[in-house]
Amino acid sequence: MRLRRENRASRFRKGRALSRPLVCSLLFAVVLAAQTAAQSTPPRPPSSVFLPNGEKLYSLDVPGARERNVGGRTVRVVEIRGWLRQVAPTCLAKDPAWYYLLEPDLAWTDSMGISLTDLVRVGNITGLADGRGPSAFEVVGRPLIRIEFGGWDARKQAGPPPSDWRYRGAAGCPDVSFSFNPLRPVVSGPLLTPGRYVRVVGSLVSDAPHATKATIGVWLFRNFGVSVDPRHPVITAQKIWSEGREDNPDNPARWTEIHPPDEIEPLPDREPSETIRGVALCLRCGLLQGASEPVSLELSPPGPRPAWASGIHVTEHVLAVSPNVTFGRSVAISRVTTEGNFARIRIDPGSAAVNKFAAVYRVSWSRGRPSWSVVKPAPRRSR
Repeated sequence: MRLRRENRASRFRKGRALSRPLVCSLLFAVVLAAQTAAQSTPPRPPSSVFLPNGEKLYSLDVPGARERNVGGRTVRVVEIRGWLRQVAPTCLAKDPAWYYLLEPDLAWTDSMGISLTDLVRVGNITGLADGRGPSAFEVVGRPLIRIEFGGWDARKQAGPPPSDWRYRGAAGCPDVSFSFNPLRPVVSGPLLTPGRYVRVVGSLVSDAPHATKATIGVWLFRNFGVSVDPRHPVITAQKIWSEGREDNPDNPARWTEIHPPDEIEPLPDREPSETIRGVALCLRCGLLQGASEPVSLELSPPGPRPAWASGIHVTEHVLAVSPNVTFGRSVAISRVTTEGNFARIRIDPGSAAVNKFAAVYRVSWSRGRPSWSVVKPAPRRSR
């Protein structure tokens, strides 16, 4: 009997001794799983914090947008892919926000049912285009979309930031909290740099033209070509194209932006499949100045020319013209010819008795004969 009792006690002691490391391992596994779950849970999306106000910012309704109501306001979240053309090196402390400029991949947005005119307004040319010259009357460049990534400054806001906005110490805004690192949004991913192909998910809005600034400087530049600030040509172009109040959602000088992004994800490199140029012309918009007439562009699709390409296709998207001008008259403004690897586009608003004209031209390789088509803008959906 004693031997049996000792054996039972021995077995109990051994079982208890073996259970301690097992319990520790289980506790460690539970803690690790909890930490992993916390890290994999995305922070509160900025689009649910910084909302369109229906005055300066209007939410845009495009195919595929995910609509939700936050605090009585409509937010529409979309995904757009494209190339970063500008990445701010520091945060702008007065907002506070980090800014980027994106060239949308129009071939990708076409495949998602999102049209060019869903994303691009005249303001995306006159206010944001890259490669533009110093003129406010003849603006030519790639139309870009602005990305405004807002941070939380507890000194300006009524209360602390969302508890899961943990990134701090950004250059220019060291005390501002962001939902992710503005320059390295994916912890294990690369830095965001100009030229990088990215996926952006966020609130799609149109922003006010910002055409009411620098009144005297704009007047001097518009009428006499005198510029005392490099921003005056841009503000003047915005003023020229602004029609009515800035809070008018249909004002053509408004631009489209993602404000704010919930995600910016670097993707594998991708080459553009077409060449894009936006054009905004005003012939008689100042006392002594106006656009040269006509304007000529020579554009080639991205090279090298593929073996399957037989020609070049040009698609013209008309964005805006002078008031009371029919679409038929706007079609008569441009003429397109092709030669070899180039498309030559002649834009002559004066020949159609039109003072203001804005359009985007897309030049791509074609399997068929050289061709040119003109797309009439569809009604916008915003509120």
